[in-house]
Amino acid sequence: MSVPRSVRNNNPGNILRTNIAWEGLQAQDAMTPEQQAEERFCVFAAPKWGFRALARDLNAKWHRGLHSVRQIMAVYAPSNENDTGAYVAAVCRMMGVGPDDPLQLDDRAQLASLCRAIAVHEAGGWVFSDDDLAEGVRLALELPTMLV
Repeated sequence: MSVPRSVRNNNPGNILRTNIAWEGLQAQDAMTPEQQAEERFCVFAAPKWGFRALARDLNAKWHRGLHSVRQIMAVYAPSNENDTGAYVAAVCRMMGVGPDDPLQLDDRAQLASLCRAIAVHEAGGWVFSDDDLAEGVRLALELPTMLV
């Protein structure tokens, strides 16, 4: 059985590579051959850093005015790459919220809940540790904002 990409890359949200120099990215020379072959998605040194990046990305979207799961997922998982409707439904079911309910992503528990739901959807189940999730969200909300 193959390991899900999100697990292999310590990237619970399958965040795409961009020009963002996320804190906690894995150094090329420390990557496994499978990680070195990754062309589309970020590879993090540990899951907590992947959760930190996911939480910062989601929190930034929320601060830009995307206040519901439906609004966030339209940007996070656009329909040209995902079945966004199914993604929204799955995330809402896991979080216990409606697709248009306002979220409070400056609330650690709600941000962690959204990160967990995305990680479950991306990996096909909960395969990360609760400690890595909690530490990633803590780092996202507490590290200086000058660090990406």
